[in-house]
This record gives sequence, C-alpha cells and structure tokens, in this order.
Amino acid sequence: MLQGRDAIKGDFVVDLGSGGALALARPFVESQHLPDSNQKTIRAIGAGGTGGAIAGRIGRISALKIGKFTIDNPLTMFSEDTQGAFASAAIQGNIGAQIMCKFKILLDYDHNRIILEPNASFKELMDHASSGLKIIGEGKDYRTFRVREVLENSPGTEAGLQRDDVITAINERPAAELTLTKLVEQFERAVPYKLTVRRGEQTLQVTITPRKLV
Repeated sequence: MLQGRDAIKGDFVVDLGSGGALALARPFVESQHLPDSNQKTIRAIGAGGTGGAIAGRIGRISALKIGKFTIDNPLTMFSEDTQGAFASAAIQGNIGAQIMCKFKILLDYDHNRIILEPNASFKELMDHASSGLKIIGEGKDYRTFRVREVLENSPGTEAGLQRDDVITAINERPAAELTLTKLVEQFERAVPYKLTVRRGEQTLQVTITPRKLV
C-alpha cells in the first residue's frame, strides 16, 4: 500500500534467507513511479545475494498487507538493478526476515501453503537506528570486524570512519568478544558508542551515535 494510492496486489517471494524487510523489483518500481519524488530515501549499501551486489534506494511504503495482517510503514528497498532477480517482471519483490520474524511460520508442504501466526513482536515498529556502516566479519572465527562501506551523510561519515577501518573495541570492550550479529544489533540503538579503530598502522578513538535514517 502506497501513501495516497489504492492498494496494489502483487506476487512476492517469501525469502527467509534475506536479512532485509521488503524489496521491490525494478520493473514494478518503475511501473509505479517509486519512490515518490518527495519521499526520503538513502542508498542501499552492502545489499546482495547469490547473483551479486544489489543496487537501489531504501525508504518506506505506507503498509504491506499479507492476508489479513498489515505491517505499517515497513522499510522498503526500491531496486535499480538492470539484471538478476530484481530486474525481472516475473514477481513484484521479496518479503524478507525483518518482516517474517514477526510471525510464527508453519510450512504446510502437503497443501502448498504457508500459515502465519503473529508473535509478540508483531506490533513492534521498524524504527531501528542505523550507523550507516556495512561491516563484515573476517578471519578464522569471523571476529575481525572490517568496515566494507560507509553511507554518505550518515553517523559513520560523521564519525570519520572509512572503508577498511577495523573496529577493535566498543566502549572499551574488545570487539572479538562479540559476534557480527551482536555488533550490528548494538548499532541499531540510538546511543553513543566509543570505538577503537585500527586504520593501517594507526589506532584511533572515535564516537558514533546511530540514528534513524529513513
């Protein structure tokens, strides 16, 4: 559902392997003239799949309705891909884990259906803060945390972080004590973090305060 428009029906893949929320394919995006010119969006960073990197903008739509359930104001990627799955007109997009985690999911293969039951998180809004960083885990145990990309005009750029910086500590706690998932979850809270960063031969101290970007 789009602000000020009638609801639009579409065919979507339920993609439990996707860490995103809602992703709309480029042909559908273009046919619906999305996003609106007055709509705030940011560049999608670090998005990708089996077909490689995904290009697009991140914003929101008014609502997504799945059967009788309505997800208000979900984060939405508007694809700009010219090849791959999100360049296809066969489907309108993907529904990822950020939305599906709001349900208990029953896969009824015998009857070719999916049964959704809302869980305790169903009414929680998608209002996570963002650091504007794409961070990857490297090394034997994936606990060397390297900045792969920094979004422009974000807390990451404001903190002076750069591509290839390695985060070695957060609030004086060694980063290696965390998993990548836990590290990323920390940066979804809008509170200041003091980071120790290795940049080449230098060790830097910076403060980053994640915030809601869209």
